[in-house]
Amino acid sequence: MLVFGVIFLSVLSCKKKEHKVEPSTPLPVVDASGGKITFPNDAKSLSFFEMDTVKDENLAALYQAPASVAVTITSPVISGGRNTVLFDNPDLGSTYSAFLQHLINIRTHKLNLDRIQDLSQHGAATGKEVLDAETQLANEEAAITEQEAKLKIAGLDPEVLKNPSKQEAWLLCEVPESQIQNMKIGTNCGITFTAYPNDVLPAHISGLGAEVDNITRLVKVRVVLANPSNKFQVGMFASVEFNIKEGKVLSIPISAVVNVQGKDYAFIRTSNTTFERREMLLGQQLDKKVVVLHGLSSGEIVAAKGAMELKGLSFGY
Repeated sequence: MLVFGVIFLSVLSCKKKEHKVEPSTPLPVVDASGGKITFPNDAKSLSFFEMDTVKDENLAALYQAPASVAVTITSPVISGGRNTVLFDNPDLGSTYSAFLQHLINIRTHKLNLDRIQDLSQHGAATGKEVLDAETQLANEEAAITEQEAKLKIAGLDPEVLKNPSKQEAWLLCEVPESQIQNMKIGTNCGITFTAYPNDVLPAHISGLGAEVDNITRLVKVRVVLANPSNKFQVGMFASVEFNIKEGKVLSIPISAVVNVQGKDYAFIRTSNTTFERREMLLGQQLDKKVVVLHGLSSGEIVAAKGAMELKGLSFGY
C-alpha cells in the first residue's frame, strides 16, 4: 500500500503544469548625453505619460532678471575735477583707460594737424609733414574703435563715458533675444537689491548690448539708477523686474518643468515613442502655468505628467 502511494504522488507531480515565465518589457533607450529617450512601442508604458501643448495665449508676463552693479560714477575727489568711473570688471577698467587715452591723443593730433596745415599754407611745413600728421590722427581714430567696441559689447555707452556728468549706478542684466523687441530705451523697471530687500527702486532701461550671446541667446540690458549718495556700490547684486510683454506669450503647465543644477528643462515628444530634453528660460508663473521666454515653440508637445520620471532617465537620478 505504501509503495502504491508513492507511485501515485509521483504521477500527480508529473502532471502539474509548468509555470511559464512572461517576457519582461524592454527598457527605454537613453542616448549618451541623456538628451533623447526612446521607449518601446508598448501602449501600457506610454499611457503613463500625459501630454500638453505649448500654447501661445494671452497672458500678462513679468520677467525678473538677476543683475549686478557694473559701473558707478562718483563725484571727483578734487573739486572741479572729472567724475570717477569705477568698474566691477578690471578688464573693462583697462579698456576704459585706453579709451580715454586715445581721446586725448586724438585731440592732440588734431591740434598738431591744424598747426602743420597752417604752416604748410605759409610755406613753413612740407607736404610730407602734413601727411605724417594726417596718418597719426587716422591711426589714433582707428585704434579707439577697438576699445569703443568692447565697451558697447559689454552693454556700456562710450558716449556717456567720454564725459560722465551724473552720479549714477549702472546695472547690467540679460534678457532673451526673443524679448528684445519689448525692451525700449526709457522703459521703466523695478530694482530690488540683495542688500536692501524691502525696497523696490524705480529705474529705466538706458541701453542694450551690441551683440547676442552665441550660446545662451541672451542680450545685455543696461539699467540706470541715480546714485548721489553712493549707496549702490560696484559689484552689488540685485533683481530687475520688467513688464516685458502683455498679450500673447508661450506657456506650459508647471508640472512639465524639471530643474537640474539651476537650469529648467521640459521633455518634448518628437514621436509616439521618443522624448527630447529641452533647456528653457522661464518667466513668471501664472497659476498652474509658467511663461516660456526661450527654448520652446508654439505647438510642440510636452510631457505634463511623468516629467520627473523622464528626468531620472535623462540625468541618471
